[in-house]
Amino acid sequence: MDKQLPDVDVLMVHRDLRQAPSFALPQGYHMRFYRAGDLATWLHIQATDPYFVPTAETFAEALPGDEAYLAERVMFLVDPEGIDIGNITAWNTAQFTGQEIGQICWVAIVPAARGRGLGKPMLSAACAALRERGYTQAFVDTNMRRIPALNLYLRFGFEPYLRSEAEETAWRSITPYLKST
Repeated sequence: MDKQLPDVDVLMVHRDLRQAPSFALPQGYHMRFYRAGDLATWLHIQATDPYFVPTAETFAEALPGDEAYLAERVMFLVDPEGIDIGNITAWNTAQFTGQEIGQICWVAIVPAARGRGLGKPMLSAACAALRERGYTQAFVDTNMRRIPALNLYLRFGFEPYLRSEAEETAWRSITPYLKST
């Protein structure tokens, strides 16, 4: 990715999850929820992120809760051979608005599986999981250097949530890299 892209963290919000598009997984792929022992799998998938090095401490801090709680929120994408190749989390928090809201986080697909359109059905599954828990809105915290992720979120109806002039400037600077929605 272009090293000229701004290294600015941004929030995006989806105001009505009922309007989020739905994409089916390709034949042979499926989603599964977190099980005991999946920390190593999560770390393996997240370690493919070029901008972040995950640790067990990162996981515990970012995703607090017992295994039953994790088993309802942390999801893995499994390929036709039964290998976990991606993960996404349908979390919830009050940090963003002061009220409980859905949160999409820790989205990753291993490099060998990227570019196959698997992010769309994975995000569909996470949005559906949030809707099933009664959430009508969600947000995602991401970075301007993640152009494919930004395009995916925009396509799903997430909108920039501007908190500063620096974020507004960063959004304007990446406009040439964004696909029209």
